[in-house]
Amino acid sequence: MLEAISAREIAVSGLRAQRARMNVIANNLANVETTRTPEGGAFRRQMVVFRAEPLKSGMKSGQAGVRVKSIIKDMSPLRTVFDPSHPDANKDGYVSYPNINMSVEMVDLISAQRAYEANVAVIVSGSRMKQRALEILQR
Repeated sequence: MLEAISAREIAVSGLRAQRARMNVIANNLANVETTRTPEGGAFRRQMVVFRAEPLKSGMKSGQAGVRVKSIIKDMSPLRTVFDPSHPDANKDGYVSYPNINMSVEMVDLISAQRAYEANVAVIVSGSRMKQRALEILQR
């Protein structure tokens, strides 16, 4: 027998996923000038990859929530700046800076915030509908 899945459970999975996305974006913004990491080299922009995932065993494929599949590094070219006095400058005087574009990060952050707010609205609407149904039953 298949279990029912609620809109609330789907919305909660969306909240978790978008919170993870906002955390990664915040980490990118915090490291916009990081030229040296423990792994070596400049910080690389990170991105969240989502996947649809059943929230309960035996669920139909169309009844899935969202989960973070992985956090990947953006392998696009790093930004180079000529600054021979910088301690991380190469032999030619160039410093590699993270491949982070503040405008892109801010647009991604706004998108994640809007998705988060939409999931909150689903939860609030569901609660209001339940409350209204209870009020009707009490009459």
